[in-house]
Amino acid sequence: MVGRLLSYAVMFIVPLVNVRTLSVEEYGYYRQFWLILETLTPMLILGFSRSLLYYLPRHDTREERGAYITQTVMFLIFGSLVAMAVYSLMGQFLGEGLGAAARAFYWRLCFFTLGWIGTDYMEVIFVAQERPLAQSVYHATAWGVQAAVVIAASYLSHDVNTIIWALTIYSAARLLFAIVYTNARYKFSFHGVSWQSIREQAHFAVPVGLAGIALILVSQTDKFIISRYMGREAFAVYSVGAFQVPLANVIQTSIGNVTFPLISKYQKAGNLAAMADLWRRATIKTATLFFPMFVFLELTARPFITILFTEKYAAATPVFMIYMLLFLRSSVETGAIIQASNRTVFVMACFFVGFGMNLGLGILLFKSFGRLGVPISAVFTMTMIGVVTLVYSARLVKVSVFKLFPTAELIKRFLAAALPGAVLWLAYKKFPVTNFLQLLAACAIYTVMYAIVCYVTKIVTFDDVRAMFGRSPAQQQTTA
Repeated sequence: MVGRLLSYAVMFIVPLVNVRTLSVEEYGYYRQFWLILETLTPMLILGFSRSLLYYLPRHDTREERGAYITQTVMFLIFGSLVAMAVYSLMGQFLGEGLGAAARAFYWRLCFFTLGWIGTDYMEVIFVAQERPLAQSVYHATAWGVQAAVVIAASYLSHDVNTIIWALTIYSAARLLFAIVYTNARYKFSFHGVSWQSIREQAHFAVPVGLAGIALILVSQTDKFIISRYMGREAFAVYSVGAFQVPLANVIQTSIGNVTFPLISKYQKAGNLAAMADLWRRATIKTATLFFPMFVFLELTARPFITILFTEKYAAATPVFMIYMLLFLRSSVETGAIIQASNRTVFVMACFFVGFGMNLGLGILLFKSFGRLGVPISAVFTMTMIGVVTLVYSARLVKVSVFKLFPTAELIKRFLAAALPGAVLWLAYKKFPVTNFLQLLAACAIYTVMYAIVCYVTKIVTFDDVRAMFGRSPAQQQTTA
């Protein structure tokens, strides 16, 4: 988590710089570039990188692990070649919007995708080998440098084309480092690669990848609808409202990287009770950090948008407030047990059904209520998917949903976040937030109040805090 915080601290600045150095139309172009990448790359990766979390802990020799890494990299590079054809078709057959972006950035999209996809496995191998320090350093460096490159190019050039060129050159350097490092430490080897091993990995990876594709389609549907019906400038404003709070990804990915390999080991050993207990504890800890962020940002939505992104993007505030409901729902990650049980086809089916539901409902609500209907559809769809996958997860570990889902603990933690939120809401009536320093002060005051509530109610103890950075006293005694 610390490694991710370092990189996201820099990445958080990227959109703040871009909205000030680029026109609204150019920023819309930049966001369309990323919309194409973030939609297409999961389709090309197809879960092969994530499958290493499943296979590497189950094999002991360097040769076996090297074979899985080799065939994973082979597939990722092949996927980047497929991307070239896809971008060409987009440029030929799509009109304005994404088609125009594909035509304008074609070769840069191709080369950036090669670097982006070709290094996707790097963090996974660190996690699978239980090397958190190396993973932290790599993540902080890779993403921090990328953010710094974009910030520098944006600030110096005020030109979206220069920014994309800078990203393309950086991705080539990142790919070169990944190949040299992986070969030196793990040794690329075709000796253990066979059709049998590829089919075995594909059996796990393809359903995971298809589920990821469906998830991306569900989560990006609203952006496609806005881009299609409202134009590039409206899309730029909407993308600000759909701003993903960086800390959310930091927390959820960090916790997921730790828990998923453990859940996989428990599943292999047939220890269903341990799987359920670990998932429950991870959900409680995630919510303890997500709930206060939700309350603070929901209460501070308008000054948060206008101070960070300027008044030009004030219209994004209602979209942001609805998106925070999606953020709240994402505090409960319901797919880990299903994936660890190798039932990824179920997750895939849920997300594809969800994509159809979100697309139809999104267009319907857009025509009825305007652009706010689109994120409302996304919140409803993702909530339904969460409920279905939670019920199925409970069946897999053979407990009731009410026993698996820590309802009482989550309610207590939400109330603990809401109490200082009520105080902050009253304070805003007399002392409105109008600049960045006041925004930081409001955040600090709310954080202190929440920490006091957690301490008084024992929701978070000092042992919990110590355990985030090492081992708690209880764990040390157990080890001894």
